[in-house]
Amino acid sequence: MQYVSEAFEAPPLVSSAALPWQGVRVEQYHLEAGELLAHHHTHHLQMLYQVEAPFVLHRPFDAREREVVYHTGDLGLYPGGEHGTIRWNTACDNVFLMVDDQHLERVARQGLDLSLFALHERRRFHDPFLVQLSRQLLVAAGSQHALGLLYVESLTNALCHHLIENHAAFKRAGLTSPRLTATVLARLDAYLEAHAEHPITLEALAGVAHLSVFHFARLFKQTVGMPPYQYVLHWKIKRAQHLLRLAGTSVGAISDALGFASPASFSVAFKRAVGRSPQEFQRG
Repeated sequence: MQYVSEAFEAPPLVSSAALPWQGVRVEQYHLEAGELLAHHHTHHLQMLYQVEAPFVLHRPFDAREREVVYHTGDLGLYPGGEHGTIRWNTACDNVFLMVDDQHLERVARQGLDLSLFALHERRRFHDPFLVQLSRQLLVAAGSQHALGLLYVESLTNALCHHLIENHAAFKRAGLTSPRLTATVLARLDAYLEAHAEHPITLEALAGVAHLSVFHFARLFKQTVGMPPYQYVLHWKIKRAQHLLRLAGTSVGAISDALGFASPASFSVAFKRAVGRSPQEFQRG
């Protein structure tokens, strides 16, 4: 099977399976105590454990069955491949973050120019950044973010980078350019001007810079000091402030002109950034 969750009979509480996400799938299941027989899943699995009582998991490790006790907030990382029978003792609402194995290796090799790459298997461990990303992706699967796919792509890219840098064995084949040039940044701003009313994707921005998505996101943050989705949102809010100062411009029209998912999501993003709603800003 491609995803370990394909073995579950119960439907997910939340799932991104129907969304046009690339490279990751996030799902949350309520599972009672039980077992999962020996199986093979192609894609890598990161588990965020959410349990009320200590969660005792029995699974093979180093050719022997091991018992590991998990608590809420603990993580497990299980690369794609063959896995033996797994048993657990209590109910859980765990978050399954599944990373496409080919996607992860592709961005690692393109973005970091690697000659060797392998994801580690890790039982109970702590990584606040991975916990945060898992929960952000879970929320994104069940709601609509103002920047749509660009936000999810940014989270996915951050996830891949963190897994590669902190939870994988790799060997660099060479060095990459440390920063984007002023010419590239100018082209990016020109692209935003020309496509302000359309949803902006990380792939499109990387294409403007003639870089892979993974490489572009790394260099963009090194150069500008923020990830691309934050920069695009900041750019749109600045443009919205200008438009709100023009007489007769409605909030709905500005939301459409700047490619927000809806006037409501535009209002939420604007107030979070400026401290006032678009209507309050316009009246002031």
